[in-house]
Amino acid sequence: MIRILSFFIILVFILGLAPDSSSQSPFQTPSQEQSKKQEKAFSPADLLPGWIKELGQKAMARIINWQAQLRQKAGTYARQIRENPWGGAFWSYLGLAFGYGVIHALGPGHGKVFVSTYFLSRKGSISQGFLMGGLMSFLHVLSAVVLVFLFYFVLKAGGLGSVEDAGKHMQKISAGLICVVGLVMAWKSMRAILHGQTDKCGCCSSNTDKKGILSLCLAVGLVPCPGAALILFFSITLDILPAGLLAMIFLASGLALTTTSFALASLFARNMLARVATKAPVSPRLYHAPALLGAIFITFLGAVLYFNPVM
Repeated sequence: MIRILSFFIILVFILGLAPDSSSQSPFQTPSQEQSKKQEKAFSPADLLPGWIKELGQKAMARIINWQAQLRQKAGTYARQIRENPWGGAFWSYLGLAFGYGVIHALGPGHGKVFVSTYFLSRKGSISQGFLMGGLMSFLHVLSAVVLVFLFYFVLKAGGLGSVEDAGKHMQKISAGLICVVGLVMAWKSMRAILHGQTDKCGCCSSNTDKKGILSLCLAVGLVPCPGAALILFFSITLDILPAGLLAMIFLASGLALTTTSFALASLFARNMLARVATKAPVSPRLYHAPALLGAIFITFLGAVLYFNPVM
């Protein structure tokens, strides 16, 4: 992991120097030009039926509205913190950061699909669900913190444009790593099917599972959280860095709560399906088929993110 992170940081230094240093308040809605670009981009959701897309768009509009309201309140508290660093606004700011993390994780990205696919396709434990949801979320925020500090303090390019452009390069690297992790998982599942292994859990040993979880968390978590980057950047500009750093912990905890909930729900759904499946005679080789399908889907998602970035 350390080697991958070192390679990643070096690559950001090479590719991440962007001339645009424009900034936008994290407590405002995206510009109309950005919204048009997002509307024109192709998404796998375009393949869904119209009524499902309509429901999804309404739900997403409501989530975006909630986030905008939280950002506005957080902006007010941030200015109050500057006048009274440890007053009531400080604790309200942290609470809003947690709430923003919970709501923000319901939007696109943040690893929900990956944790759901992983635990729907293979047997796992509750502790693994907490590990994957928490680690993926905190790495997601940590990568944003590293980027902001790198550009603001080291490269002296303190604009959000630089951070956003570097984030796009990071997402390309992340998508490539996701494809690699998915292919490795698919190869292991295929090997188990061909060798006729009778392990009915549909997965390998506990150590191998942990390696797969850590690898997928690292690959997905490399993508910086845009909301975290924005809030931390303006915490620095308002000279309330300690509050901003603490807010990152609370924001990551909110992200982890939502992501872990998806992981545990997927675990529960898979266990229910497994109980039904055990009532019918099934070839031992087929126990590994869900893991293979899940690995293929993870690889597919990585490829989609590579050619059609979310950021």
